[in-house]
Amino acid sequence: MVLTLHHLGLSQSERIIWLAEELGLDYKYVHHKRDPMFSPQSIKDLHPAGTAPVMEDDPSPVTGSKVVIAETGAIVDYIISVYGNGRLARTPKDGAEYAPYLEWFHFGNGSLQPTLFRVMMARGPTSDPKSPVVARTVAKWEHQLDMMEARLGETGAYLAGKELTAADVMNICTLTTMRGFIPVELDTVKNKNILAWLERVGERPAYQKAMKKCEGENFKPILGPKAEVFDIFKPRI
Repeated sequence: MVLTLHHLGLSQSERIIWLAEELGLDYKYVHHKRDPMFSPQSIKDLHPAGTAPVMEDDPSPVTGSKVVIAETGAIVDYIISVYGNGRLARTPKDGAEYAPYLEWFHFGNGSLQPTLFRVMMARGPTSDPKSPVVARTVAKWEHQLDMMEARLGETGAYLAGKELTAADVMNICTLTTMRGFIPVELDTVKNKNILAWLERVGERPAYQKAMKKCEGENFKPILGPKAEVFDIFKPRI
């Protein structure tokens, strides 16, 4: 076993574990606890970025030497290409699904997640809820949800088409675990396709196995319209 995947509890690195489980890969799993809220030294020692996820491949079949990567999208690309035989990805050979796959694959980290964190900052304790900045930020978030809602309505299943791809892997976390940081609510009518998508993913055995591995047997992923802040992020009195 040469592939090691590092997960930081309650973080976006769950995506890599889910991907590995969907692909049925053999890998070494390492869990890191937050210290007390941020990455511990054990994560910082792995890569200069000091963030999770981190993948170690030693030796890599590509280079013959150790490879360490800390960018989620890069790790997903690497694992699919090197160990997944291209599964869960789309290429120009896949025709009509290639362009939407590519766009939605980058949408998660490029648009959706950054906007959610802007919502968190805009709704901070010192912010004015009537501020134009807050209004624009929330409007942008809702617009992105509308885009995703429309796309899932078109496919009736997943972001690239009828089957799960890495585009879904890259986006799910923002609308599940990340809402334990920023408890935005999804509308049961306006976001019905998104909620059906979350439920569809939540029923996948590989997703269930990954989440139990990452957060424990009793952890319940945030798959419904409402979300509450995780206890670890609640202010201490």
